[in-house]
Amino acid sequence: MSDWFAVEQVGPGAWLVAEPGHVNCFLVAGTDRAVLVDTGLGIADIGAVVRRLTDRPVLAVNTHGHSDHRGGNRFFADVAAHPAAAAALTSAVPAQALAEYLAVAREQLAAYERIRAVDDRFFHLFGAATRPRPLPPGADAWTVPAGPAPAALAAGERIDLGGRALTVLFTPGHSPDSICLLDEAHGLLFAGDTLITGDFWAHTPDTDIERFAATLRWLDEEVGGSVSTIFPAHTLRYAVGPSFLRRAAAAFANVAAGRSAGVPGADLLRRPALRHDFGDFTILRPMPGAHRASR
Repeated sequence: MSDWFAVEQVGPGAWLVAEPGHVNCFLVAGTDRAVLVDTGLGIADIGAVVRRLTDRPVLAVNTHGHSDHRGGNRFFADVAAHPAAAAALTSAVPAQALAEYLAVAREQLAAYERIRAVDDRFFHLFGAATRPRPLPPGADAWTVPAGPAPAALAAGERIDLGGRALTVLFTPGHSPDSICLLDEAHGLLFAGDTLITGDFWAHTPDTDIERFAATLRWLDEEVGGSVSTIFPAHTLRYAVGPSFLRRAAAAFANVAAGRSAGVPGADLLRRPALRHDFGDFTILRPMPGAHRASR
């Protein structure tokens, strides 16, 4: 099952632990303990991979309570998140939601297989850390049970790892429980779904577009000048520079103010959404008069 994960060192004591094309998780280690930023889908044992990277005690921190960020919580004894995420993290994920995601995962892998030979010959875009992998054995029996009760993280709290610290930044908008983790000494920002190098999901019931825009403006003003690398939780482009934060903040300001019209389209699960395109990323909003898509 470890073949499902891609591991790549992204800095001193920091690793990408990815499910390529699905979720990017990140391990950050100090001298005393380590933090795993998100635990992914839970379709394979991320804990086994993490134990091969560090022998230090590991705290799993969820950037928010959505199911694709907490699937592997059950593989860890110690979990932490914003208090508003607790109800989601201690509930099982409905089987129907997992079945719908498996259908998308199979569709994605088939698309990759169609372009792999072309990429190998002409473009060389896919590397070891970004090649989508076949679903692991037993995927049809995938379940995400209730996880352990998380310790509550407060805005501004510092998680001491020993010779290294991560600061909790409260970043609501994508969801009311969203946080980012800042490694100020190394200039690293672990962004969860607050920053996405593809489709920003701002069309779900728990998204607040005005709050999202305000959060990104605050984040740019607060850390944009001191961060060198930002690590988003989705798509194959798992690291970007601070200019991406500035552009995302400006785009959200335009969408929130009604200065971007958007065009009818769909999200990853083919559900209707209004798509506001900004080149290398898109902001999804509910279609006028439609019910918001659930996550």
